[in-house]
Amino acid sequence: MQKLKLLVFIFTLLASNLVNALENLSINIDQIKKKDWQLNGLSLSLSDLQDSSQQLAIHINHLVLPEPFSDIKIFDIQCKQFSWEDNQILCKTGQAKLKSEIIDQNPFDFSFSLSEQKSSFTIKNLHLAKGVFFATAQENMGSWNVSISIKNLSLRELYKYTSKQKGGLDEVTSGSINAEIKAKGNLTGLNSLIINSLFNEISLQAKQGTIATDALTVEWELQAKQKKGLWQWQNKHFIKQGELYLEPVYLKVKEKGLQLKTQGLWSEGKGAQLIQAQFIEPDVIELNATGKIAFQAALNVEQVHISSKISNIASFTTQYISPFTQQTAFEGFNLQGKLNFELDFDASKLTQLSAELINLSVSDDKHRFAITNAQGYVNWSIYPNANKASEINWEQIKVRAIPIEAGQLRFLYKHQQISLLEPSRISMLGGYLDINKFNWLNTKGGEPKVYFEGGVKQLSLEKLSYALDWTPLVGNISGYVPGVNYHNKTLTVDGELVVQLFDGTIKINHLSSSGLFSDFSKFSMDMKIENLDLYQVTQKFEMGGMEGRVSGFMTNLYLENWQPITFYAWLGTPENDNSRHTISQKAVENIASIGGGGAADVISKGFLRFFDTFSYDRLGFGCYLHQGVCQLMGVEAAEQGYYIIKGGGIPRIDIVGYNPQVDWNVLMERLSRISSTEEVIVK
Repeated sequence: MQKLKLLVFIFTLLASNLVNALENLSINIDQIKKKDWQLNGLSLSLSDLQDSSQQLAIHINHLVLPEPFSDIKIFDIQCKQFSWEDNQILCKTGQAKLKSEIIDQNPFDFSFSLSEQKSSFTIKNLHLAKGVFFATAQENMGSWNVSISIKNLSLRELYKYTSKQKGGLDEVTSGSINAEIKAKGNLTGLNSLIINSLFNEISLQAKQGTIATDALTVEWELQAKQKKGLWQWQNKHFIKQGELYLEPVYLKVKEKGLQLKTQGLWSEGKGAQLIQAQFIEPDVIELNATGKIAFQAALNVEQVHISSKISNIASFTTQYISPFTQQTAFEGFNLQGKLNFELDFDASKLTQLSAELINLSVSDDKHRFAITNAQGYVNWSIYPNANKASEINWEQIKVRAIPIEAGQLRFLYKHQQISLLEPSRISMLGGYLDINKFNWLNTKGGEPKVYFEGGVKQLSLEKLSYALDWTPLVGNISGYVPGVNYHNKTLTVDGELVVQLFDGTIKINHLSSSGLFSDFSKFSMDMKIENLDLYQVTQKFEMGGMEGRVSGFMTNLYLENWQPITFYAWLGTPENDNSRHTISQKAVENIASIGGGGAADVISKGFLRFFDTFSYDRLGFGCYLHQGVCQLMGVEAAEQGYYIIKGGGIPRIDIVGYNPQVDWNVLMERLSRISSTEEVIVK
């Protein structure tokens, strides 16, 4: 402003003293130097002084400007219609030239009016980076406004210039910019700013490829107002088309585009504050946030409320979630349905969550978990006194291959704890799973503490074995579990689990496990076997037909990574068993192979080969596993070895085992051979 007054004063002085004596006037100045810029070789000439309209020409040999305008070399001005009167300098028709890497040397049009109270200037047809630049500015009594219009500015040409600057883009291949900019202010500085722009078909890369666009078209609008040093701003982005990559998220913008709106504050001392934001991808998600997020030395979230409606959770997770779950435990999960949620943050911490599930279905490429048509609400709060219940119901759940039928759970989810509010009975495998009590508590160490009380009733082993692709079993599982505890990576089960199998009973006690979800799991239990029907057993495993009953036990079973380390097991004919005892030739051969017996040779060489079945009195087989070796034992001692089957009746046969010890892996190989089945039919 001071320079303007000086220039007006000079022209006024010239007009009042020299105009009548001179036809032409020239002024030469070697240098004008300020802190950030410098003029060298300034020449000013004024002609036709006796006429009502004069001509003004200004030439600058060398203009030094601060970065990033340091490449501008020449500023050349000519004014064909120039006049001054009543302390006013007026140029109606002017032309000028700028020499720069991004500004074409073609002359552009300008006009200006200078006075002590009011001034203005206009620039037209300034060719910049293959685009055209227009500008108007007005100043009146210390207040000013500027309007700038940019048409078809080439981003690629602009990149050639800015690529020399630090922090520039990696590569720009195409794109143009159109913009309308309006700014207002006064002697103290800028007071308001409005930008309306269109970035058309932008293709670029930045930050070593972590940011990239292809044919991206974006409308951008910015409005900002300042009062007493505090700026209020509104920012709107509408991505109309193209592709966008923000590592690791990739978006291909559809016909309806993407919208992002933000509002906030800014001040020099406090930095930027976001107070409202909205993100909309039509037919996918609408997200709104209100509150206060400060950006200064660090990100600080203060009392922010976020609400969102996800109308297509499949598209949402594919675009915004899946890129972050690659090579994690959540990789491979696919979601369908809708999800609405609300979040509250206070002092950068999540304090409350509320979610509504609408026809939510989950599938897993690795077949670990699936859920069909889940409905309900999930409420969570950091506050221990919260009491807003959650409720979820579903049509079907699959855990691995085990199907769970329609059911419902009501629970309270607060702070670090989940508690079941009422008992729930869930149908599965032809029976029921009763959940009477359930409590999950997260401890300071990050390992949860879990308690379960309930039981199972009439779960079909036939359906279970089919689901797990096992050899089909006949029977069911029933039992009441007074308590299951999981703490410090250790699972313990109180009470007894009863399995009804092959017309007999298996009872499981002292079951416990540690490191269940780690790379080194441990498992232990005791088992009691009561009165199983051998006919049903042998029909399922194709080892040869047998009739009779067996009972036994397995104590101190201990497994590491699901491989047995030690146990003591016995299976044999129970006392007072009055059932029929028969065994087929195939069963004789297979059982003899377990203990290295020679009964098969006796059958093939003697008259016994004419019989299909034989009678026996008792059978018994035991193993004590220690350090990978199984110490074998039979129903009683023989002259050499031990009896696995003690004959009785006509025709009778004895099976004797001669090997007192066998490697565990060898024993498993033998058992797998005799228990294999060629055909499985489940009805």
